[in-house]
Amino acid sequence: MHLSRCPVAARAAAALCAVVLLLPARGAAAELAVSRIDFAPAVTAKLQDYGESEGATVRDAIVTAVSRASQPQVPDGVSVAVTVLDLAPSRLTRKQLNDDPSLDVLHSRSLGGAELKGEVRDAQQHLLTTVSYRYFAPDITAASPARDPWADARVAIDGFAAKLAAAARDLPAQRAGPG
Repeated sequence: MHLSRCPVAARAAAALCAVVLLLPARGAAAELAVSRIDFAPAVTAKLQDYGESEGATVRDAIVTAVSRASQPQVPDGVSVAVTVLDLAPSRLTRKQLNDDPSLDVLHSRSLGGAELKGEVRDAQQHLLTTVSYRYFAPDITAASPARDPWADARVAIDGFAAKLAAAARDLPAQRAGPG
């Protein structure tokens, strides 16, 4: 149906356009950029047991969560360097299952989670704030029922990303800008 043939739809579309045009423009704001993700030495050792590809999975989860959490936008030029201080899967990883086929993929569960630290920096790489977050399922009944090996780590990553984005949005504009 063409809008000119439906006056109600045309008026609604015009009203929506007017609202969008009247919204305040966001100046000097952007998505929080993840400049670096490092794994602490203990986590690097654990990843040898979990499988090399698992590190990439965790990195992708961090970038996705930080990007999603930083909407609405944070001050322009702000980035974060993330360090994964501790990490454990909730379920067996593919490598763990391949290394020991006698393990039960459906019933083997553990207390998964992650501990992360983020250093928020301005465009000149000055440290603006540090954010830390830790979550591990407190007991097996509270662990995620999802079959994703990183389900509880994703809970930690999402909590970390939300805390990180809130801290970045709360930065004084003069400290966060390209000044």
